Amino acid sequence: MNKLFMLFTVVLALNLQVGPAHAIPLGTLIDTHGTILESDKLFGNFKLSNVTISDPLDLTPDDPRDIQIQGFTNGIGEHGLRLVGPFQANSKAPFGSVADLSFFLEYDVSVTDPQFLLHDLRHAFSFRSIGIGSVNLITQAGFPPNVNASIQSVEGFGSAGAIDENKAFLTNVTTQHMLHVFDFRAETTQPSPGLFVQGAVNVSSIDLTFSQIPLPEPSTWLLLGTGIAGLALWKRNQKPDGH
Repeated sequence: MNKLFMLFTVVLALNLQVGPAHAIPLGTLIDTHGTILESDKLFGNFKLSNVTISDPLDLTPDDPRDIQIQGFTNGIGEHGLRLVGPFQANSKAPFGSVADLSFFLEYDVSVTDPQFLLHDLRHAFSFRSIGIGSVNLITQAGFPPNVNASIQSVEGFGSAGAIDENKAFLTNVTTQHMLHVFDFRAETTQPSPGLFVQGAVNVSSIDLTFSQIPLPEPSTWLLLGTGIAGLALWKRNQKPDGH
């Protein structure tokens, strides 16, 4: 009986450990060429560029390399990454002061199951803003990795409070190179003489998840190929009008 109880305890402990991986600083992922595996999605080749910081005393994080990233699965079974906040910009100085944090985040995402293809990307986050405070996220996706000439999708978000939208790629692929442009901005305004309104924006986390579709069955490819061949043969046998 005691052995059975111990076995049950071990199994329960193992099950409790299943879940999202621990958050890893973005800087560590970049320096160590680290990867994150979340179910059937593998993320790697992380890069950070075009960092712009103004009024850094009122920004969190002070350095985008400190952003914590972990594997994440949303409520509808899409696997991806979660950027752990808080992300905030607060403009506390007089009129015209701007607190702004912007940066480019790049990485490659691959589907590990050869029977599926990447189909779309979903952005999901919510934020609170005061006065002039906004969050903007623009995403570009290209294939093959490290080549952005073929843009797959573009998404832009403004000060709308809550975002949960997805965008299908133009082409379903096994590997996708992602480029995200983040901007957190707050500005102090002066709506009337002597009155100042401080701007602020705060985001707790940002989720970037991907869905997939199964590869077409071999019979589907055969049917498609037969149709194309038949169409080509029909066009070749057509005689010009008047003959």
